[in-house]
Amino acid sequence: MDEIKHRKTQKVLANNPWTPSLTEGERGKLVQELLTLAAAAPYHYESAGKYRTDLTSGLPFRCYVADAVRCRAAVDYATVEKVQAGKISQMLNTAEVLFIVTWLPDTFGEPDTFGEPIPFTGNLRNMEHLAATGAAIQNMLVGATALGYPNYWSSGGVLRFDPMRSHFNVPNEEIILGTLFIFPKDAESRADEIMHGKLREKGKALDTWSKKV
Repeated sequence: MDEIKHRKTQKVLANNPWTPSLTEGERGKLVQELLTLAAAAPYHYESAGKYRTDLTSGLPFRCYVADAVRCRAAVDYATVEKVQAGKISQMLNTAEVLFIVTWLPDTFGEPDTFGEPIPFTGNLRNMEHLAATGAAIQNMLVGATALGYPNYWSSGGVLRFDPMRSHFNVPNEEIILGTLFIFPKDAESRADEIMHGKLREKGKALDTWSKKV
């Protein structure tokens, strides 16, 4: 359980792109291990059949994986497209792997400015899909922590919008729940800045959020 207790937000920022620290084989092994942990998350309902064309699993979530080279290329792309990516670009400069994790709503609402179907219909199936995707993400973050890789769960920022969303080939009908940045093991000694979660120690006293019934 120590990995769960020790998991923490670490936003690793650099103004210039880092050379990847993992070989292709090492990175592939890391990706496979974290995806396997995600697949172990509990889920109650399978996704709607309309999502099972390109990716055929009944899991209620999808994951789009970018290696370090692809992340650095995205920074260049954002510059060309005049996208103000801010700290997202600084994290793309440092990440060994980026996982864009989406969940698959059963019933669509009206698309908002992101192009995603938000608000989605608030039914039990969608609630279960969302919870399952959150569990999958937590599995990945805890796994990365256990393996010694600093990590950060971002809502995505500009990655939710076109042109960056399309650059990573994320379908508009899926809802991005998290963009997970996995950083090198030696990130703390290399980063221009590391930002930690502001709420990590807030509201954690057990009797402030739980009670016997």
